[in-house]
Amino acid sequence: MTSTLFDSLFSRDNIVHIAALFYLAGFLFRNQLLLRGLIIAGDLIYIAYFFFAPATPLWGAIFWSALFIAVNIWMIGLIVVEQRHFTLTGRERKLFDVLHDLTPGQFRQLLRLAGQGEAQAPMVITAEGQPLDRLYFVLSGRIDIEKTGRRAVMNGETFIGEIAFLLDRSATATVTLDQGCYYFVWTSEDLKKAMAAKPALGSALTAAMNRSLAMKVAKSDLMGMRAELEPMFAN
Repeated sequence: MTSTLFDSLFSRDNIVHIAALFYLAGFLFRNQLLLRGLIIAGDLIYIAYFFFAPATPLWGAIFWSALFIAVNIWMIGLIVVEQRHFTLTGRERKLFDVLHDLTPGQFRQLLRLAGQGEAQAPMVITAEGQPLDRLYFVLSGRIDIEKTGRRAVMNGETFIGEIAFLLDRSATATVTLDQGCYYFVWTSEDLKKAMAAKPALGSALTAAMNRSLAMKVAKSDLMGMRAELEPMFAN
């Protein structure tokens, strides 16, 4: 009886149901590699069905199933490349660890647009009330901040200019990097174009900047910035 059931299940008239089950199983998973792998398996079985079940092979259906397989294999390759580890300098690795909202692929895109350097002397990167066309991430070193005549000091591992970037406004403070500060910098125009072209990158980077702002708000009332920042998180 088991043999008869097995033979019936895998008869040429019934293998279409097996293909459909592979499709159904694939859609139960969020993991893109597993989902696409199961759909490829389903399409392979569909091809067998379209070839063997009818009196004449359904070449149109075979063609489209084969095309779906090729597209899914291509997408699996892109996903694997994006998720694989890649070679970074020590400072770039540290930045990647801090910006953990980004996937490896998104971080590579961000890094391609970045300039980076070390302040050889005190370096003013923003001026209060003046237009700002760059976004900075200071990786290490002391950061001097002046706002409405008040001064404070911050350490690295923070964005500088994210309020101006996110809200399209002038710099909210004068920021000076001490000698030895290491920083990454992006032009606002290039970064916004990349974020618009890659919505997933835009969402991840915006989340990283919002988290940086939230940490600043949580740590202190630095020069009255809490009152200025909190409305952003109330929306």
